[in-house]
Amino acid sequence: MSQDFKEPSLDSHTFEHDTEEQKPRGVARIEAVKQTLDKRYILVLILSLYLCSWTYALDSSTTYSYQPYATSQFNRHSMLSTLSIANSIIGAVCKPFIAKISDMTSRAVAYMFILVLYVIGFVIAACSPTISAYVIGSVFIAIGQSGIDLLNSILVADMTPLKWRATVNGLLSTPYLCTTWVAGYIVQNITTTNWRWGYGMFAIITPAALIPAIGMIFWMDHKINYGTFKFNVKLPQITVLKSKDTLSKIKHALIEIDALGLILLGFAFSLLLLPCSLYSYAKGGWHNPSMIAMEVVGGIFLIMYTIHEIWIAPYPMLPKRVLLNRTFICCVIIDFCYQMGGYFWLLYFSSYDLVVLNLSYRDWTYLNNTETMGLCSFGVIYGLLFRYFRRYKVFQVFGSSIRLIGLGLMVHSTKMESGPSLGVIVAALVLTSIGDCGDAMGTQLAAQACVPHVDLASTISVLSLYTSIGAGVGQAIVAAVWASNLPKRLTEHVGDATRALSYFESVTVIYALPWGSDDRIACIKAYQDVCYLLFCGALGISCVCWIVTLFQTNFYLGDGLNAVEGEQKEDYNKKWYNYVFDFVKHPLR
Repeated sequence: MSQDFKEPSLDSHTFEHDTEEQKPRGVARIEAVKQTLDKRYILVLILSLYLCSWTYALDSSTTYSYQPYATSQFNRHSMLSTLSIANSIIGAVCKPFIAKISDMTSRAVAYMFILVLYVIGFVIAACSPTISAYVIGSVFIAIGQSGIDLLNSILVADMTPLKWRATVNGLLSTPYLCTTWVAGYIVQNITTTNWRWGYGMFAIITPAALIPAIGMIFWMDHKINYGTFKFNVKLPQITVLKSKDTLSKIKHALIEIDALGLILLGFAFSLLLLPCSLYSYAKGGWHNPSMIAMEVVGGIFLIMYTIHEIWIAPYPMLPKRVLLNRTFICCVIIDFCYQMGGYFWLLYFSSYDLVVLNLSYRDWTYLNNTETMGLCSFGVIYGLLFRYFRRYKVFQVFGSSIRLIGLGLMVHSTKMESGPSLGVIVAALVLTSIGDCGDAMGTQLAAQACVPHVDLASTISVLSLYTSIGAGVGQAIVAAVWASNLPKRLTEHVGDATRALSYFESVTVIYALPWGSDDRIACIKAYQDVCYLLFCGALGISCVCWIVTLFQTNFYLGDGLNAVEGEQKEDYNKKWYNYVFDFVKHPLR
């Protein structure tokens, strides 16, 4: 395809910047680095990020499998949903903080800050004497995982043109292709001895893997500071450093990162969503005054957050030119629904597999990582397709369609009289991973293409924020469905309330039951009944994603960092329904 391709312009994608406007220091520094480094240095940087990705992949491929054992040891297996909600909310709210830190200071400082929190989380989780300590450690780990994922995405977007960005992101996810298989052996050996070592080992591995990437970025910053490299970008001074006292510096920094808005948002969604998983432990359930108070106060905080962002905040999380951008709005809706629906089937899917299938711990871990392996395998393929065709929308629509088929197979597995089939579940996971990959990569590219570089880090973080809120909403709904339905179904099928309660609290107790025993069969039926509701919900929400994807913008993936700046700037000026008509007539143009 010709790189001279131009399309009409769109007012909501037109960004008028004052050329004299001072960019944030972190943005100016990374632009200076991009100007001065040749392809060899950029390649070394990407290889450093690749090493970082190996540790991140091994972490997420194994530590997730320890959660059922950790919560079951404290007799709180049903708190998995509460833990996931807390991790999602905190991991989401921290991302705009981290993005602002990387913009205000540098990418290197942000990486170092996240590494410290990451290691602290692993140490706390490994040494946790109570469920509360384990939750605290998990929250720090969630912040570390969110931060590393965000900063990797920002740095790749800083250094690569649109046409190669999906390919590079796909390559950075390929470590999962190896860790998926290695993780099975690691989890099986660690769970038979002590799950705590599964967290403790990363307190050593993570710093060793991240230091090369952090060192590379600090080295580039050092060269910029001392004039070793020549560049045309003016590096602004950090305004906060001109303050006379420490208190003024802290106050100015908190205003710039919109700390009040993020705190209000975090409290709002925490108070609105956590009761969905906590009400079953409260006396009187939803009628408990504390549950009602949390919902009311959460609603008030959400209203306060909205007022603050629109009329009060001197530095809102995103400027209006981005928040009112049609492409960005579509991306938020798609990712919000994608994550919300995804957790409908994903949250308790590992527990479902452990109960309804006769698998060893190793094979169970392999199955848990099937979707991850599919996402990473097809990530490279999608990236190359995006590079060749220079468009992404057709593959995004294709992905949404394939995901519907995969979720349909999951629903079918819950209605199989002889119990779920391993083949059906594997096929469902593979199809779902193919669909998720195309949809997610298309949304990521669209969001990054529709904003100028000065807004890039904030856009990535805020999209991830709303995506994680979608995950939190999904987890909260699943928690309510799980807590209100599974105990009843277990009691109904098992016939003994005491045994049913023990099965509800610990999935490992069910797994220890002989395969084919009456209680094991009863537990399988109970899990099928509840998961049928969850999988149907996931299927319905995914239909919304498919519809919104049809209205997505289809930017040309050129040599620029985005599609709204520079010579390859591409704007649209169409009615919303024209996106559907144009896609039907010319899906690859």
